[in-house]
Amino acid sequence: MNIIMTLFLICQTLFVQMDQQIMCSSHEPNKSDMCLADCATTHTILKNREYFSNLNLADANVQTISGISNLINGSGRANIMLPRGTTIHVDNALYSEKSRRNLLSFKDIRQNGYHIETVNENNREFLYVTLVSNGKKEVLEKISALSYGLYFTYIRHVETNVVLNKKINDPTTFILWHDRLGHPGSSMMRKIINNSHGHPLRSHKIFSAGDYNCASCSQGKLIVKPSPSKIVVESPVFLERIQGDICGPIHPHCGPFRYFMVLIDASTRWSHVCLLSTRNVAFARLLAQIIKLRAQFPDNPIKTIRLDNA
Repeated sequence: MNIIMTLFLICQTLFVQMDQQIMCSSHEPNKSDMCLADCATTHTILKNREYFSNLNLADANVQTISGISNLINGSGRANIMLPRGTTIHVDNALYSEKSRRNLLSFKDIRQNGYHIETVNENNREFLYVTLVSNGKKEVLEKISALSYGLYFTYIRHVETNVVLNKKINDPTTFILWHDRLGHPGSSMMRKIINNSHGHPLRSHKIFSAGDYNCASCSQGKLIVKPSPSKIVVESPVFLERIQGDICGPIHPHCGPFRYFMVLIDASTRWSHVCLLSTRNVAFARLLAQIIKLRAQFPDNPIKTIRLDNA
């Protein structure tokens, strides 16, 4: 047992020496901080306030592998620069002055439009940060790996004038080009921006559909292809069969209403639309409309009501 423990301590010492050699060979200026690139963390955690362009101070707890710890002192928008000049903009980074090191989340790297891949060079593992532009892949950063599997790099704060040129939260220009290009989704917009020229969108954030309202996209999502007719001969009698459906949620919302119900007569295509705040009131609205139709058209009784699972 003593021999095994001795061998374990010797191996552990060798691993520490190897890590020190890697870190010494990757010498960075004094203004840079060591940062671990982590795929497990949900948020980027920074220990220096200089990285934040907008910081809201508020103590909070964070879930770690050892339990819940009171390490967070605030959160906000941060901007960091990697050794080769790649800028990472993080919308919701956490500030922790008690943290021993900085953590960079893979999620924030991907949200900046970069890709991550693992490469082995001369029996040494590296993490490549790449960008695909005009069909060509460019390696922007090469992040080294420690002997125990973690990836480390160095970061420094971005100059103020560089941060101001980044129009992060202004969707006006993005929406304008979204309309010009035919209302593509966020993934297609990212591909168009990275693989084309003549637009000012390279310095803009790629907004998702929930970040802005587009009336044309909302109307387009409500259009469905007509289904083949399942009934060869329609009923010739008015109100003999009524077909109904519930649509929603509506985006953007129409006041308190988030859904709407459509009732259509199978023979005359008479239709009625009623707005619903929730799906729970659909049955009450349906009964109210049936009572109105019986009072207005006593000679045309309703025999069948056809609904789907909505």
